[in-house]
Amino acid sequence: MDQPEAARRYCGCGTRLARDNRETQCGRCQRKARELTSGAPDVPSGFWLASDQLRDALASWHMGRVIAAYRTHPHHAPPLSQEVVAGWVGLTQTQLSRIEAGPPITDLTKLIRWAKVLRIPEALLWFKLPGARTEVPEDIGSDRSPALTLAYLEQLRRRATTTLTTQAMTGASLDDWEQTVIAYGRATRYQSAGVLLADLAADFAELQEALARRQPAVATLRLTRLTARMAGLISLTLIKLGEAGPARAWGRTARLAAFEAGDPATSAWVRAQDAYTFFYSGLTREALAEAAEAQALAGNTPCVGAVLAAALEARAHGVLGHTQDANAALDQAEVLLAALTPDDITASAFGYNEAQLRFHQGNALTHLGDTARAQEAHARALALYPASDYLDRALIQLDQAACLARDGNLDAGVTHAARTLEGLPPHQRDRLILERARGLAQAASPTARALPALDQLRGVLELPPGSVRGGA
Repeated sequence: MDQPEAARRYCGCGTRLARDNRETQCGRCQRKARELTSGAPDVPSGFWLASDQLRDALASWHMGRVIAAYRTHPHHAPPLSQEVVAGWVGLTQTQLSRIEAGPPITDLTKLIRWAKVLRIPEALLWFKLPGARTEVPEDIGSDRSPALTLAYLEQLRRRATTTLTTQAMTGASLDDWEQTVIAYGRATRYQSAGVLLADLAADFAELQEALARRQPAVATLRLTRLTARMAGLISLTLIKLGEAGPARAWGRTARLAAFEAGDPATSAWVRAQDAYTFFYSGLTREALAEAAEAQALAGNTPCVGAVLAAALEARAHGVLGHTQDANAALDQAEVLLAALTPDDITASAFGYNEAQLRFHQGNALTHLGDTARAQEAHARALALYPASDYLDRALIQLDQAACLARDGNLDAGVTHAARTLEGLPPHQRDRLILERARGLAQAASPTARALPALDQLRGVLELPPGSVRGGA
């Protein structure tokens, strides 16, 4: 007959102990305890970014908090004791308790020792491991783990900012880096934002290794400029994914690097990207201020940043209903585009061409309600854009839908919007596209929401029948 309930003995993990087992742990826990005395156990690739507590600890740059979060991570069941973890570096439980609760460790030797003992990925550290090569954690950029991607990117941004303010810049192969960044600029025109963000994160991590090594002043300036451009690309990609807060943070890092590089054209381009971030966040007046600053930074230098900013200024005035100001900004954009060099008139995040200007012109006129001129600009833009430039083409088509709806043909407008979304594979339905389409649904009057075309659009947007959410 079994022992009475009160006499039964259990291990801390919940396993019932055999009657003749006089230990306090089951066999599995005893083996685990023996293994833990020799050092940190293997952990899965997602371990370091799966816990909010551990992500916050890494972001705080406090090794004691990292150790505490590591010990109590849900992966360790039960949590690791201070005594066990302290033993990995020859400390007592009391000493580790002081480290966890005390001021941050600043001794680089001790930081490196703990990083190696805990096997913290080098990419997540706020200091360099000697001889280590940065590796991007798995799932970065994956749809399965957007929070992990943002946490990793925040670590990269913090390290870049620290490097820019405290260390001299250097590069490994400057020409290669230049070509890499140029290629990313072109990729923004056709590659989906999620895929591009993962690649940008990987190369930005390697760029940090280059920035940590000293080089002559000329190389320092080139790498600083590349840092500004890559940070700006990450900001641009994040805003396409609807991550306005992180996009603005990366914009600040890009501005810092551009200022250090002392290049007016780069500073103007970075500021113009900031203006677009505010614009797509619904902060129209802030976008106007950034656009004006971008043009002021450019001065009399013909550059992409200036024309980008002028076009954005027109769009923002269009949203505010300022017809005269919007048309003046469009005229200025035409003049600035004509002054660009052939190298600047390219299909790239670092270039600007007539296709983009017609898109921006059409968007400004759409907001103003000047549908006849807007449709002319839309048609010209679509004729100029290649089929691979899915994002801008989709936004133009949604502006066409908005014009149809504004002219009283709501059924045709929402049908056009639904077909635009249906023509895109799921990975290309960026947040900007979806929010613009939701805005069309939101603008429909209650009496018009019974239209079959609106049901079709809601179905593509995965909205419940008769409802809307979000805005453009």
